[in-house]
Amino acid sequence: KMTKLATRSNKLTSVLAWELEPESGVCREEVTVVMQAGMDVGSAVAFDGTSKYVWIQASAVATLNTDVGVVLTAEKDIPSMTVGDQKMTILKRGHAKIVGTALNYKDALSAPQKATVLAAFKAKNILDTVAV
Repeated sequence: KMTKLATRSNKLTSVLAWELEPESGVCREEVTVVMQAGMDVGSAVAFDGTSKYVWIQASAVATLNTDVGVVLTAEKDIPSMTVGDQKMTILKRGHAKIVGTALNYKDALSAPQKATVLAAFKAKNILDTVAV
């Protein structure tokens, strides 16, 4: 019999390489995320300017809000959540390291677009593990 953890589509350890004081949650914050089909742990989100975080898509990178985050957890398995506003815990601030290649986006981003998103994370002291 497989455990629930073993059936998850994406695991926290595949995207979060390191964070400062994980026991205190200093880098994390529970926020409202607009859940969309296909989202999971590792989804890159950006603040919509009002009250929610939305999944980053290619058409939004040019005007990307610098308040970015990475979906880490929710009360239930993220892929099984209903579409719409949901409470999720995101990696919101550093000191932390993420696996940039493991982030998932709403659609396909070009290499320069991914670099723009990773630069927004770097500005928040959330570093990519492959960055120098």
